Amino acid sequence: MLANHLKWEKNDDYETPLEAWKTILEYIPKTEKLWLPFYFNGNAESMVESLGYDVEHHNLDFFEYDLPNHLVIDNPPYANKKEVVNHLKQRNKPFALLLPLHTLERNYIYGDNNLQILIKKGKFNFLKGKAKCSPPYKACWFCWGMKDYLKTDKQFIFV
Repeated sequence: MLANHLKWEKNDDYETPLEAWKTILEYIPKTEKLWLPFYFNGNAESMVESLGYDVEHHNLDFFEYDLPNHLVIDNPPYANKKEVVNHLKQRNKPFALLLPLHTLERNYIYGDNNLQILIKKGKFNFLKGKAKCSPPYKACWFCWGMKDYLKTDKQFIFV
């Protein structure tokens, strides 16, 4: 059941590569329960589980359910990034979302002192079907409420 609230557009169909998962999960203990709420094609679950994590990843409406005591880490549909970020902040739910770097300029993100951005040198090669591709933007992990995991107060973390 695809979410009634979520819009998927042509630029929303990039699958998160294993390299991107490894970049953020380096900071997350394997004992942490992870919620990957944006289903896309369902492959994220096996990728993240292969790294030793307990994962919840279901094809349900993100806006209609919650998993308490789970950390949200995912690559949301960019057409809904504002709604997703605001929804997670309203729930006071720590998250790491893979978003285009230019998201930093948006009013719902700009100036938020609880926000940290994990910036990898170079660009991630996303998956589009079975082919690797480089979208026309740089994606970074936008982390909110994650200072205990990232172990720094810096807002920009270069890796």
